Amino acid sequence: MKIAIMDGSPKNKDSASGLIAAALQAELTPAADCAVCHAASHDRDEIMAALASCDALVFVFPLYVDGIPSHLLRLLDEIQNDVATVAPGAAVYCAVNNGFYEAHQNGVAMELMKNFCVRSGLRWGQGLGVGAGGMVQAAPIGRGPLANLGRALSAFAENIRNGVSADNSFVEPNFPKFLYNMIAHMSWRVQARGNGLKIGRLWRFKISEVDEWVQSGKSSDINKGGK
Repeated sequence: MKIAIMDGSPKNKDSASGLIAAALQAELTPAADCAVCHAASHDRDEIMAALASCDALVFVFPLYVDGIPSHLLRLLDEIQNDVATVAPGAAVYCAVNNGFYEAHQNGVAMELMKNFCVRSGLRWGQGLGVGAGGMVQAAPIGRGPLANLGRALSAFAENIRNGVSADNSFVEPNFPKFLYNMIAHMSWRVQARGNGLKIGRLWRFKISEVDEWVQSGKSSDINKGGK
């Protein structure tokens, strides 16, 4: 069996999606011929060659604005008319991770991937939604707070190897939600201070002030390097 895993993170290394893709590859081999390619390479010919003759295509990516990252969405649009020709009968699976604790936040992105299958003529397999995805950069998958994720990836890999279509699965960490949120808020404050922002100021904006800022045209200065 030949399987292609598409790392859909815009980062070239050290991404949560990359770590999940690597863990999934370890689950799938040596029972299957499994290789990882990267959407961020923007090399359509290289990507199409990696997908050729595959029995399963697995897309692993982060949730961006409740959807698919723009560079991966562009790639899907470019290959949708040809992918069924190079990988006829392939089943599509996806593992989507987000920064929210709630794994179901990934549901919309999975529906978008199902629509890609309809447009491209491929078969939908299953989606895996991973909540608190950033934790994979802080703990080993399959142990401690990520024990649930380890079990979910094993079951997901089994379905991929067997070509099974199944209901979407959602997994959250073995870690209290209130602690996760508290740590996340602390991290945002540290990042804000590191960029010269005063925390108190972040809470003082009024809707009327934002409307006035947008209507004045000053918001467009951000893309021009203005302040």
